[in-house]
Amino acid sequence: MNPTADQYFVLIVPACSALLGMAMIYCWNLLREHRYLLWIAAGYLIMTVPLSVHSLMNNQQLASWSVLMSALYMGGVWSMAHGVALRFGGRMNAWAAALVIAATLGLLFYFSHIDDQLWMRMDCLNVGLALLVALPARAVLFGHRPRIPLARMLRVSYVIVLAYAVIRIFVLAALMPQDPQVELTRSGFWLLVLAANMIISIWLALVILASTALSIVQVLDQERSRDPLTRLLNRRAFFEQARKRMQEEGAQDWAVLICDIDHFKTINDTLGHAAGDQALQEVSALLARQARQEDLVARFGGEEFVLLMRCPDLPTARQAAERLRTCLMDLRIAGLPDALTASFGLTLLTADGDLDAAIQQADTLLYQAKHAGRNQVAWPRA
Repeated sequence: MNPTADQYFVLIVPACSALLGMAMIYCWNLLREHRYLLWIAAGYLIMTVPLSVHSLMNNQQLASWSVLMSALYMGGVWSMAHGVALRFGGRMNAWAAALVIAATLGLLFYFSHIDDQLWMRMDCLNVGLALLVALPARAVLFGHRPRIPLARMLRVSYVIVLAYAVIRIFVLAALMPQDPQVELTRSGFWLLVLAANMIISIWLALVILASTALSIVQVLDQERSRDPLTRLLNRRAFFEQARKRMQEEGAQDWAVLICDIDHFKTINDTLGHAAGDQALQEVSALLARQARQEDLVARFGGEEFVLLMRCPDLPTARQAAERLRTCLMDLRIAGLPDALTASFGLTLLTADGDLDAAIQQADTLLYQAKHAGRNQVAWPRA
């Protein structure tokens, strides 16, 4: 090889591909459950090799290394397409991908070692790459709609990449130099192809990384807002969401219900803290199941839970509280010899929306229920 300065300059394209791949690996290290990032990162890193090597080859060397370099191209594109399919909850058809790769490599072998035709090799490779890009189309376009950040933009970006892969076939056929004396990797056409590939790759990577960054923010916000043991809202998040809902929907027709598990200290003292934690988790799951979409459920600490319920009047709120009390009595928890009971304090939110005052009143009523014998609901007696 006698590479020129221009050929060294175009190595910036594989360098960018390598950097994008490493950035996705870093993001995966923060969100280990997002395996799609590893597949897409692998695609970018694999593509670095043929992009680097091809840019330094002449036409004769391109023919000699055609099958191996093309296998790397197709492996990289397959890995990226598989990662995109996973991002949308789908999977690549492995048999279809294997058939496309085998057929493409077979044609490339023929047009490099039997009948050396550079433009045919380029066309065959790009048709194979376009077919690989198209394989996850069903999962991306017609699969379930995942609740992920920037999902629509990622879907649109995939359509752009697929359109580019198809259009590139015809552009190559129309613009590729036919003169065998012209060195492909020293032509303006090659620079144009690399520039287009870099723009598409960077755009797709930015959308994926932005989506991943928002996912990280969501996870961190969830960790900040949730009780680590029960996964219910914590005190801070409860007040934030409650005040937001009352601002949006009005402060009237809300009830505050405080629930406190009876004799919980006895469970910890006699059966151990593991049994106590299990009881808290089971009660939390029950409260979450019984709550409606517009209700809020939070753990305020220890064995105390607070619910903000949408209720038009006190009798309706009492029915909801009694239903929770009865469901809790029917709950059976492995490792606990007896059924759990709980005491409840219930009050309606006043028209001025003073949530702190309502919680304080419900807490006072809760202690009245405790002193009256537990396993009951206490409410304001007009």
